[in-house]
Amino acid sequence: MREDHATLVGLGLSPEELEALGLDKPATAEPSGLMDAYLRRSNKKEDLATLRGHVRDVVRWAQTNSLQIRHVWFEQLSASKSYVRRREFEKATQAIMDGKSKTLGVWKTDRFDRRGMGAVGRMLDEFDRRQSRLVSVSEGLDSSQGGRMVFAILSERAREEAKDIAKRVKIGHDSHKAEGRRGTGRPPFGLYSAPGSGKVEPHPDEYGTARRLADLLLDRRTTKDTAHQLNEEGYRTRSGATWSPTAVSKLAQSPLFAGMVPVRRRKTDEHGNHLDSWEGYGEPLRDERGEVVFCGKGVVTPGEWFKIKALIAERTDDRWAKGKPEAKYLGTGSYRCGRLRDKEGTGELEPCGGSMSHRGGRYRCEVRQTRGKAICEGVVTLADRIDHAVGQAWIHHITALEPGDPVVIEIARRWLAFADPETQAKKDEAQKALEAAQRRVKKLEDDFYVYGKMDEERFEELSEGQRAVIESTTETLDALDAEVDLSPLTQVATLRGAWEAADMADRRMLLKCALGKKGVLVKPAARQGDHTPILERLEFDWLSKKDTTIKK
Repeated sequence: MREDHATLVGLGLSPEELEALGLDKPATAEPSGLMDAYLRRSNKKEDLATLRGHVRDVVRWAQTNSLQIRHVWFEQLSASKSYVRRREFEKATQAIMDGKSKTLGVWKTDRFDRRGMGAVGRMLDEFDRRQSRLVSVSEGLDSSQGGRMVFAILSERAREEAKDIAKRVKIGHDSHKAEGRRGTGRPPFGLYSAPGSGKVEPHPDEYGTARRLADLLLDRRTTKDTAHQLNEEGYRTRSGATWSPTAVSKLAQSPLFAGMVPVRRRKTDEHGNHLDSWEGYGEPLRDERGEVVFCGKGVVTPGEWFKIKALIAERTDDRWAKGKPEAKYLGTGSYRCGRLRDKEGTGELEPCGGSMSHRGGRYRCEVRQTRGKAICEGVVTLADRIDHAVGQAWIHHITALEPGDPVVIEIARRWLAFADPETQAKKDEAQKALEAAQRRVKKLEDDFYVYGKMDEERFEELSEGQRAVIESTTETLDALDAEVDLSPLTQVATLRGAWEAADMADRRMLLKCALGKKGVLVKPAARQGDHTPILERLEFDWLSKKDTTIKK
């Protein structure tokens, strides 16, 4: 039986037709009398009948030229995406490189490769060295008979066509999303989308499980705990598999989970070429006014989605999917090693400044743990002792500030960003949109006034559009600021009460709100068993530089 029998049957060729085409038995000729054929289609919408016609055309050409078809290679992949690996294409060309056949036949050049004359030219060079050839049946081209130049021109045209296709597809997707359609692919677990609607709605069979997952996360459960709980309760994924922390995290962070149109960015290599991977889980699409674009009803509300997103980002530093436990220690991310060390071999001493992590009930210098004693001898201190002292220092510092102190207002703004991540995310996106529009206006002005690249009418037309975007975005930011009432949070008593009522995760946030970039510098003890009060070994980088130190 032929090696490509399954492929030929999959194309819908009957046993009788295979026999008539001479494709029912393995080829027996020498390599010079053999030909490999490569067929490709970009998507399943292309009719199989058309592909069978391509096979017949290739076989007819081979028979006319006294050749036998050794192997028919077929795959369904886009040839215009450089990041997609085409394994059947590689096997077809490798068969020629290995000398199994001397001819590689395709139905048409654009069905072969859309990467341009560079890629095709290098391949033809290798074929020439092996006294082999590439033929295009429908175009009557033969690389061994002066067809190389035509191949080069046609491959360049195919590459340009691929770019046009990609551009049209992107414009189509972007337009659909702007109109509130979700995009392509199957909607996430818990949601259903009627074919062609572009809208999502709760799935009658999956919604209950998805909602249970969301409630567990909103209850501050880790993705590991959530997955374990779902499995214990007998819930399963769409495919019937058990839940994993990764599956929980991926589902919960999709904007579609809240009925919002998602925007995902493809990763690129060092040259800016797209890769077949994406950054993160995507962000919700926003219109020119900074408003979220919806495509139906999700499993969670937008507010719940932003809260889940914020919990993941804050509590786990992108490692929650591995099951990191809830916050137990106050100083993570704020405490810095104060051990003096040589500054870059100059003999001048400076604080290490490395972050301190908790392990075994103690904070330890991470530089000492990861880079060794030769870099920093490190600092070790009991976690409970220092956390209690820092908490008391925070309360004393805040209560010593005047109610109208700008630092109190800044702390309130920071805390609000933690407490209301949805509003903060809207403000961040609107600010980014404003800055982008301002950069575009600057470029337009340079092109018109400095470089003279456009006429006045075109300049005014484009500038007016950007000014409208700036005006609209500024109004959005003003409206968001107007919605925010900072007055309750600017009361010192309120901030102190917030600390006393907060759990450890929120206390960690409040501490960060009041600190500058240097955080809290922890100096080493003078000796083992040193009874010096811990506060005397701490140096705070408060936002307010007023002397609010606790006096002993």
